[in-house]
Amino acid sequence: MEITEQLNRVKVLLKNEKASEAKEAFDLIGAFNSVDYFLVKGSIEQKFQHWGEAINAYNRVIEIDPDNEEAKNNLHLIQNILNFWNPDQYNP
Repeated sequence: MEITEQLNRVKVLLKNEKASEAKEAFDLIGAFNSVDYFLVKGSIEQKFQHWGEAINAYNRVIEIDPDNEEAKNNLHLIQNILNFWNPDQYNP
């Protein structure tokens, strides 16, 4: 199976909320230096809340393709999650 087909299969699994299966399928692919590979890696890491790995994957996408909006948007989303602060939680 070609790398593009494998990545598409992983994307379908993620879309269908089968993150564990997607991760297993992705791990079988092996490292590949492409925008699609790192976008999928970032999505998987994001699903499992491995924020550092997701940030690294999206930053790698931006290194390869500086104008990639999907990677920029996902990085922004992760930064918002990590910077979330609920003042009511600290003021009983």
